Amino acid sequence: MINRIFSFIEENRRWGVFFTLFFSGSFVIGINVYSFGLFIEPLEKEFGWTREQISLGYSLSFVSSLFAPLVGKLIDIKGSKIFLVSSIFLVSAGFLLRPLMTDFSHWIILNSMVFAGYPGALMIPAGILIQVWFPETKGRMMGLATAGHNFGGLIMPIITFILLSYFDWKVSYFVFGILVFLLGIFALTVVKNKPSNLNVNSEVTNNDGFEFMSAVKTKQFITLTLGITFACFTYNGIMPQMVPHLTTEGLGLASATFAMTYIGAMGILSKIIFGRFSEKYSSLYLTCASVFLQSLALLIILMAQGNIMGIWLGIIIFGMGFAGLGAMIALNITECFGLKSLSTIWGTLSFFGIWATFLAPWMMGRIFDSTSSYRLGHLITIGIFLLAILFLLLTKYLNHGENYLFKKK
Repeated sequence: MINRIFSFIEENRRWGVFFTLFFSGSFVIGINVYSFGLFIEPLEKEFGWTREQISLGYSLSFVSSLFAPLVGKLIDIKGSKIFLVSSIFLVSAGFLLRPLMTDFSHWIILNSMVFAGYPGALMIPAGILIQVWFPETKGRMMGLATAGHNFGGLIMPIITFILLSYFDWKVSYFVFGILVFLLGIFALTVVKNKPSNLNVNSEVTNNDGFEFMSAVKTKQFITLTLGITFACFTYNGIMPQMVPHLTTEGLGLASATFAMTYIGAMGILSKIIFGRFSEKYSSLYLTCASVFLQSLALLIILMAQGNIMGIWLGIIIFGMGFAGLGAMIALNITECFGLKSLSTIWGTLSFFGIWATFLAPWMMGRIFDSTSSYRLGHLITIGIFLLAILFLLLTKYLNHGENYLFKKK
């Protein structure tokens, strides 16, 4: 009887792990990416900061790349739970303390805290835990878990809009900090590094793959790093400033907020589709498709020249492409190098892409302050996206060599 109870708890604990990862993405990405643009004008009015200064706070996303190699290595050694839980609490503190800001340096410090929590709260544990707890359906479950990011995009801009309408930015950030703190308590209670139930497929202990030092010496590590770095310009350069971009292109604030909600909603469906397809087709090809759709969407919005129908067509296509990227990154690494050193490889890959995490938001803020528009920044980003596709395709080509151990059939 006791064994049956233990077995039941272990078999269902995986869903506690899943929902922790799902809502970690919902809260952190929903607040810090999808809703970031809604805080820009309130902060401008409160402190008199320029758009470039506010964007500089987001440029501190490079902090996540600084911590990623260390966090990745420690996760490979110690397991995911301790870093997942502590990172969630760190992000919570970064939001809870924002109502106390009185100086630009506080904005810099608190953004640094939030981004320091990214590797442990979002990036690396999900890539390991989902593949460990759901080995037979890891593609679709990775899609579902990372769909939490887009669920955050579905609900958080609306919640932010309501909070800012009835209260102010201080109350909004405090409420969000409490939400993330409660999630940390939940994670502390339910998350385990791996199943102990023998009924769970034994593949969870699979150690096939490259050693870290062997992986970083390959050509495909270089091309994959460049491909993912360029693809991730969308997180640091496009999404945080999408609301003000859409308003300058012709949408009202309410419509731009709804557009972010749509991108979040479409992203849920898109991640499920991309995740499911990744169990049959190469995740590298699917990542290329994701980036291409985003490039096409940005181009359509620019060509619309203020035409509302054209802008919405671009938004619809962007939502289809944007979501697939988040589900594919860990699967790209697994496809190339296996699970053995996934966390360390991912952390190192993120570190080598550190320049882009600073450059993208700074570039967007600088261009807006100089031209009162994001159009030039989006044109540059389209070119960067095309480079991402080129390097990802090159990675796929290199993986057809004799040492390619994890090729899709």
